[in-house]
Amino acid sequence: MRLVLFDVDGTLVSTGGAGMRAFYGAMRLVFDVSVDKEVIRPDGKTDPMIAKEMLAYFGQANRWCAATREVFFSSYLDCLEEEMRRAKEQGRIRILPGVLNLLELLSRQPDFCVGLVTGNLEKGARIKLEKAGLDGYFRFGGYGSDSDDRTTLTRIGIGRGAQSIAPAAVEASFVIGDTPLDILHGHAAGAAVIAVACAKYRMEDLAPHNPDLLVGDLTPAESIVRFMRSGPRQGPG
Repeated sequence: MRLVLFDVDGTLVSTGGAGMRAFYGAMRLVFDVSVDKEVIRPDGKTDPMIAKEMLAYFGQANRWCAATREVFFSSYLDCLEEEMRRAKEQGRIRILPGVLNLLELLSRQPDFCVGLVTGNLEKGARIKLEKAGLDGYFRFGGYGSDSDDRTTLTRIGIGRGAQSIAPAAVEASFVIGDTPLDILHGHAAGAAVIAVACAKYRMEDLAPHNPDLLVGDLTPAESIVRFMRSGPRQGPG
């Protein structure tokens, strides 16, 4: 059995900036910090890392603790629900090229099990996928709510995938993502990585990080599945 773990933002969907607007809204509500533009680079990072880096940018890193984290993420998820609802009404949510065909193809393969690996909180990922109409494809996942560290949450996701198919053996694990950090942490967790250059990063940006396969988008679904059947044979790291 092969595990395939998809990143969410920039790999499966584009939300038209809804996620970051939700972060900005929660920052205002909880910390009285006004953010109206990108002050840090969130690409490939976990939601807890993004929140901490934003506070540090404004010199308020000492305000992040277990209590404020809980309040902040409760507010963030409320803001995200509203931002995603508005984005859907305005037609700003896009399923990225090739995603539906690849997910449908994988769902018909008895030797593949599909999940998520994302820096989003689990509930945040579910909100985004539900509004995009993709929530029915994923059996397991590793999330930013599992760990601040992306390598750790990737390992958690792979472990959950292995548990979900027990007693079948995991022959290989694949991470599909769109940023250099997806490649770095996917490899560190023991997975092969398929990098897709259909969001912020171009093929020439991703190639130096040595993904196992690099594609412009997920349109060549059959070729991607063939690669995963014949590519690197790696189990959980």
